[in-house]
Amino acid sequence: MVTVNVTAKCNQQCIYCEIGGHIDSRLKEKLNEEDLFWIIDQMAEVRINKISLCGGEPFLFDGLLNVVAYAASRKIRTSITSNGMTIHKLSTQELSVLKESKCEVNISLDAFDNRINSITRGAKNGLENALKSIQVLQKFNVPVTILTAISNYNFEHLSDFVKKAFSLGIRQVLFQPIIYYSNYPDRNSVENKNQLNVPFEKLDELQKQLDQILQFEKKHQINTNVYRIMPWINQYLTTAAGKNGTWFFEAVLNKFYCREIYAIIDIAYDGGIQSCGLRPATVSIKDRENKNLLELWNEATHEIRNFLETGNFYPECNGCCHHFSRNMIASMIKYPLSNRQAWATMLPLIGNRVSKRVLKNYQKSIEVAEGGDL
Repeated sequence: MVTVNVTAKCNQQCIYCEIGGHIDSRLKEKLNEEDLFWIIDQMAEVRINKISLCGGEPFLFDGLLNVVAYAASRKIRTSITSNGMTIHKLSTQELSVLKESKCEVNISLDAFDNRINSITRGAKNGLENALKSIQVLQKFNVPVTILTAISNYNFEHLSDFVKKAFSLGIRQVLFQPIIYYSNYPDRNSVENKNQLNVPFEKLDELQKQLDQILQFEKKHQINTNVYRIMPWINQYLTTAAGKNGTWFFEAVLNKFYCREIYAIIDIAYDGGIQSCGLRPATVSIKDRENKNLLELWNEATHEIRNFLETGNFYPECNGCCHHFSRNMIASMIKYPLSNRQAWATMLPLIGNRVSKRVLKNYQKSIEVAEGGDL
């Protein structure tokens, strides 16, 4: 897939975000609509069928809905990650574009408690606007997923958060801890960012919250990624707290394989192609000349691929939690014998997940049948 940070503009000031913290950027260029159309054309040629539009706040990018519609015309699925501040202000025609393009929208929301959400998101009306936007998107049958950063502000309320999301008609919530390196390699990291994560001495409480979420999922039509993050989140947070002197992933995997550098094309808001989401770009689509997207991507990732294949890692690898669940599963598949202990940990969780999904589908079919009888 392709992920593009379409803009560095934002209308929130999240305490864990380098853009929200107004940390100066060294980048001068910015993407435009023509650049996005070129990326989509390149994707269509090689049959890459999904593009993720992020930011900053994507709905501050001029021509965003034109990009969504154009992607759909090239048979490319689009997802947008937004804070929901302005979606509820879109016109009926604009909302129809999202619906007809089968666009998925991720709303970043840290709490249903206005006090907590205002602190972490840096906007007093952030929760109010997000709820309005969720309601409008649901009215137009646009799929909505909630994305939540687990921090020392909200970790004690995660179970209640999922229950509230369910009551609002949300059917998917995805969690991740705070990436304690800079999310935007052209900017310095937020100062003392690792301290925003769940404290080491509170990991037992976090575990209780995650267990409660799994139990709630078992009986209700809502999905989370909790079963995927449970095998490694404690090790990640232990490292973030400075309690572990090694790579966090070595505590859960004997042999690590980075899937991201072979599966995801990360494009920054200046057109730079990053070797991964946490490493700076050395190649840009702005300087593409006659090269295609895959050629530029291979140039951008050549060094990191060679470096990791020799068993080395960059400091930022210890902050990689956004895609780590997939990297972990990829490592287990690529090196099953070396990672047999990880399989022993994951298989029960995967088994429970599959059985829960079968049960949910069965319950749903009964509800539909009973509704038909009525």
